[in-house]
Amino acid sequence: MTRTFRGIALAVIAPVVLAGVLAGCSDKKDDAGESPSADRPTVEVTAQPQDTQTAQVTAEQVFDNLSDGDWAGAWELWTDTAQSAIAKDAYVDLVSTCTALQGDYVVTGVTPVDDSTATVKWTRTPASGSAASGANTIKYQKGQWRFEPDATSLAAFRQNKCP
Repeated sequence: MTRTFRGIALAVIAPVVLAGVLAGCSDKKDDAGESPSADRPTVEVTAQPQDTQTAQVTAEQVFDNLSDGDWAGAWELWTDTAQSAIAKDAYVDLVSTCTALQGDYVVTGVTPVDDSTATVKWTRTPASGSAASGANTIKYQKGQWRFEPDATSLAAFRQNKCP
C-alpha cells in the first residue's frame, strides 16, 4: 500500500510542482509590475536616406572630424574599399603628421552621379599656407553614405605616406 500511495502522490504532485516552476519562469515581473526587459531600449537599425542632402551631411562630418583632429572618426566614415587601403590605427598615426590635410573644410557642392554615388566638392583653409580645393566621392553602402578619399590619397596611404 505504501508503494502505491507514493506512486499516486508522485503522479499527482510532480505535474503541479513542474507547472508552478514553469509558470514562475515565464513572465517574471518586478515590484512595479514591469517585466525586467522593460528598462532596455529597443534599437532599430534604419538606413540613411539615399539622397544628396544626407550624402552632404556625411561629407561634412568627415571634414569636421578632420578639422577637429578626430582622425579615427573620419576613417570610420570611409567606404569599405578605402578602409581596406590602410588600417585605422596606421591612418591615425600617419594623418596626424600630414599638415597638408589639416585645416578647415567647407563643402561647396554635391552632385549626384547615380542613386548610390555622389561627388562632393570642397575647399580647405589650412592653418598656414594657401587654400586648396578638391572633390571626393561619396558612396551609399549597406544603408549608409560613406566617404572615399581620391585614388592618389589612397595610394599614398597604402605606402604609409602623406598624400
